[in-house]
Amino acid sequence: MKCVNCGRELEEGKLYCPDCGYEIKMVPDFEPEIEETMIGALEEITSELAEEMPGEQDEPAEEQQQKQEKSAGRLRFYSILTAVCLIAALGLGLFVSRQMGSLETQLSKAEAYAAEKKYAKAIEYTLRAVDLDSANMDIRNKLGEYYVLDGQEKNAVTTFQDIITNDRENEDAYRNLIGIYEKAEDYKAIEALVRSSNSDKIMNAFTKYIANPPQFSYPQGTYEEIISLKLTTNTAGTVYYTLDGKEPSEKSAVYQNSIVLDDGIYTVKAFFINEYGIRSETSVQIYQIHIDKAHEPEVTPDSGEYNQPQMISATVPKGEQVYYTVDGSTPTRDSIAYNNPIAMPIGGSSYQFISYSADGAASEVVKRDYAFSFQSSLDLQSAMNLLIVGLMEKGIVGDTDCSVPGKGGRNLYVCSSAIAINEKNYFLMIEYYEDPTGVNTRTGNMYCVDGETGELYTAAIDDDGHYSVISF
Repeated sequence: MKCVNCGRELEEGKLYCPDCGYEIKMVPDFEPEIEETMIGALEEITSELAEEMPGEQDEPAEEQQQKQEKSAGRLRFYSILTAVCLIAALGLGLFVSRQMGSLETQLSKAEAYAAEKKYAKAIEYTLRAVDLDSANMDIRNKLGEYYVLDGQEKNAVTTFQDIITNDRENEDAYRNLIGIYEKAEDYKAIEALVRSSNSDKIMNAFTKYIANPPQFSYPQGTYEEIISLKLTTNTAGTVYYTLDGKEPSEKSAVYQNSIVLDDGIYTVKAFFINEYGIRSETSVQIYQIHIDKAHEPEVTPDSGEYNQPQMISATVPKGEQVYYTVDGSTPTRDSIAYNNPIAMPIGGSSYQFISYSADGAASEVVKRDYAFSFQSSLDLQSAMNLLIVGLMEKGIVGDTDCSVPGKGGRNLYVCSSAIAINEKNYFLMIEYYEDPTGVNTRTGNMYCVDGETGELYTAAIDDDGHYSVISF
């Protein structure tokens, strides 16, 4: 027997062509009981008819005629009975055939075989169901799933692709096909599949497999203010970027926070790599930032060597804020805010100042280097000893180790600078409290020791940064 659809030679008993899946149409067999009943009825009719056949030719003509009429009547009766039996048997056979070949039956048997992990049989019955309802994509998806379970990934892929061809938004088919590609770690194939859908529904459902170019929070153009540029992506991953127009690579800067674009011209290039290693195209934007710089702080005194106390001050126009560093680093808005004049430290020191306008524009950095040698009758260590003795007499500290009575910790006194008040020079001592765990906290108390007489004072500073002394 050959398949009428593709012409392949078929083995006897095959219901579906193994090449094209075409159903082999066969005349349904009757149930054995029906067939036996029909055969029995026909044999009985034949037997009785044989008995009724005319015998000897020498019987009187009248008797022969009576027998022939009687036989003809019985023949008509049995013919009608046979026809009725045949019709009943045919109806029953067609009913059984329809029941055996119904869509519900095929699906039920497929599920039963699948539950027993007999996936080849499940596939066989699901193919029949597909023939009965070829437009039902749920059945086709089920067929593909059985192919996967049976290890027939090639047929599964073909099945899911056929579904997608007929239904571009069949999410189940995409999910099943993506599952096969993901198992093979073929993420490029997944991205190509999702993009080829041209469907927002599918793109949104499987966006994590797509690597779209980074989106910029500002359109390219000219700005008269500092901008904080943000780069966003469609899913989790890493963005790499450059600001000088060079092609970015995985060795370029990694985007983490917003990118501050100050005065200047920037060609920003960025690309995105998602968590599956898929790289996006590169986004390019050009920004021209034209802003007025803030005023450079006017810092006094100038750099140099000094032997008398000095106050370091920085002034800028109203609305601008000064920041400074003392460790040689370039100051930013995260550095120490300048609010009051600074007592010049004893010894060597280096300051860097910067100013920021209200709209965030920065000035040029101003540097000052100082060497201060304090000329006095007392040296620093003698001044410190006089202070500790005075504090012990007042009961502020309990011993020369400056332990604080009733608190468990001790005070620390730091003298880093000297000040001049009313033509007198003083060592300036800053008080800190060190708790039992070693944490230091500034107490707000300050003391002065006259550099010539050793007299002790309590120091104070007003809102304008001017120092004053009060008798200890």
